[in-house]
Amino acid sequence: MLLYGKPITNRILAETKDIVSRITIRPCLGVVLVGDNPASRIYVNIKRRLAEEVGIDVRLRELRSDASDDDVISVVNAFNADAEVHGILVQMPLPEGHDTERIIASIDPGKDVDGFHPEIIAQFLAGDRDLIPVFPWSIIALAKSAGVPLAGKRGVVIANSDIFGDVVRRALADEGVSTEVILSADVNGSMETISSADVVVTATGQPERFPRYIFKRNAIVIDGGITEFPGGVFGDVAKAGDDAGIFLTPVPGGVGPVTVACLLRRTAMLAM
Repeated sequence: MLLYGKPITNRILAETKDIVSRITIRPCLGVVLVGDNPASRIYVNIKRRLAEEVGIDVRLRELRSDASDDDVISVVNAFNADAEVHGILVQMPLPEGHDTERIIASIDPGKDVDGFHPEIIAQFLAGDRDLIPVFPWSIIALAKSAGVPLAGKRGVVIANSDIFGDVVRRALADEGVSTEVILSADVNGSMETISSADVVVTATGQPERFPRYIFKRNAIVIDGGITEFPGGVFGDVAKAGDDAGIFLTPVPGGVGPVTVACLLRRTAMLAM
């Protein structure tokens, strides 16, 4: 069974539009786009279109790929100081050579809609569920859409970094899922663990790394990986093959649109 993101996206956007209609100010999202990555521009345009649909303004600031980190941070700081801007997003990935961590850390934590700021992550890991970053927020929403109780399940997160794994593990723990983090470099030695998990979240960016048949029957598999080639867009899980009756998010059409909806929902909440 495919867990499509559209129904969840539409619900969150409708809720966001309702929030915006009930507050006295118009929420505003400041977006920083660095470089000319075609995929990044597409994603920004999608966010602008959906923001307009729910009543959120978007202020886009574009910089050339050879802009310095200080140039990017200067734009971020301008948004930080602007009381009319309620949320700030630096579109990822940044061009090669930029210090992503430094740039994210320059965002005012009170305006960080993605939830990547180290202060936000620290507070979330310490137990503040309201500060869940939007990517794991979308993962949980999609996992719940399977209609299977999550409490008591055993989960696995396959990630490229410890911090991402820890954040998703915490998000799943808040839903009662006992979760193990496996780094992508260690996947080959962990296939038995992956194959026996009730909930699997993968975000490695390794196209079709996992055949569908390896997962446990009725497992909930959230594919957060995305790789673009001239022939199409691919997730970490193979698009075709025997799936043993799993619940799987498609790529595209799964985690991506739900994440955008969650981001706009957070922007509206920050304006309240």
